[in-house]
Amino acid sequence: MDDKNKTRYFRYHLLKWFEVNGRNFPWRREGVTNFELVFSEVLLQRTRAETVAQYYPVFFGRYPDWNHLIQATDEELEEVFKPLGLYKHRAKRMRKIIDEYKLKNGELPKNRDELNDSSFASLYTSNAYELFVLKRRAPLIDVNMSRLLKRYFIPGEVQDVRNDKKIQELAKKVTNVKACKELNWAILDFSALVCKVRNPLCEECVLRFKCSFQK
Repeated sequence: MDDKNKTRYFRYHLLKWFEVNGRNFPWRREGVTNFELVFSEVLLQRTRAETVAQYYPVFFGRYPDWNHLIQATDEELEEVFKPLGLYKHRAKRMRKIIDEYKLKNGELPKNRDELNDSSFASLYTSNAYELFVLKRRAPLIDVNMSRLLKRYFIPGEVQDVRNDKKIQELAKKVTNVKACKELNWAILDFSALVCKVRNPLCEECVLRFKCSFQK
């Protein structure tokens, strides 16, 4: 089967699987603000989605919008992030975003060039911003998406996704569809629930007949 058909097979079966098995998180619900979308992705970095989901009402209850967030002190940010861990790192990252927001008088990046020069410039966060805020197609590429794509398309040693240009290009190509948001979520959920790091559920995998990891 050629690459185009293999990619089509991947998209179709994951989206069908997602319709039944997709996880329900607060940042995926209708009516979520851009503010929530941006900062939920910041919270999700190096943290399990289920953990962030439990913490979601705590953070956004305290900081429901920019007006509340920009009044936060460094000490308050560190304190509020303690339940998630990496609290000093998160607080420092958040402070950088807040300072940039104030410096630009509340103007957020409006295109990819501005995004690349902003505090949202990390690989995952910039793609999330482009997908959810700018409403453009972009992959939510992290270690989980990288693992699934590598196993299905090009088995081999998994590298740090930030330095793996091949997997970045593959992720961009695979998610370049109308249902980009849903496909991204499907990939993340499938990699968490089925194509796990250890003991992947290959016998239950909807991709198993075409997956290169199975051959």
